[in-house]
Amino acid sequence: AAMGKALSGVAHDMKTPLVAIGGFSVQIQRHLSLNPGKDEEYCRDKLKVIIKETRHLENLVKDMLDFARPLQLNRSCEDIHQIFNETISTIQILAEEKGLSIQNNAQARIPSVCLDPLRIRQVLLNLATNAVQASPEGETVQLSCHREGAELMIDVTDHGCGIPMEKRKEIYNPFFTTKKDGTGLGLCIVKKIVEAHEGHLEILDNSEKGLTFRVVLPFREDCSTGIGQDGNTSAH
Repeated sequence: AAMGKALSGVAHDMKTPLVAIGGFSVQIQRHLSLNPGKDEEYCRDKLKVIIKETRHLENLVKDMLDFARPLQLNRSCEDIHQIFNETISTIQILAEEKGLSIQNNAQARIPSVCLDPLRIRQVLLNLATNAVQASPEGETVQLSCHREGAELMIDVTDHGCGIPMEKRKEIYNPFFTTKKDGTGLGLCIVKKIVEAHEGHLEILDNSEKGLTFRVVLPFREDCSTGIGQDGNTSAH
């Protein structure tokens, strides 16, 4: 039902980059035919737009597939610190481009936990990317993790303008986005992955400004009975 409702939005989102790709490709073809070997800068600028819009379409299709496919977890006992370090390494370039710093506040000595490492890395990367995009230059995006009894708490904190209370339920709706180049599926996929781990998401207001997205997962050290979203039990 959600996919059907969103089809018109998808068609609209795909139309703009396709028009740009087609139009600029024709212009380059025509220009090269009329001016062989000349005006390299003209072609380079047009190709930059083509590459950018193609990447946008690729991300849209990838997110649609991730959203539509049934989610089967591949659980294993993992070091959450390693997942944090890999995520921070990936997001570091984007943060530096915006003049931000990334701070790792993961609690020391957290035991190995049973989860799907690729999926949880996807959750962290999505939330961290959102935090970087929401934060102004000179701020710090914080990634934190600690254990509270039978739960693992993962926090991603930004210093942006926040999300109005009336919009906080909408952000998990498919194709809802306030970003110019967003697909509107990122948080929807995050929610799907977290709930497949029998966890949930929380949105916390910071004391000064910005938000903290909190991922709450059950802390499991034994992967012998990993249960996927479809209810099937699998050993890893």
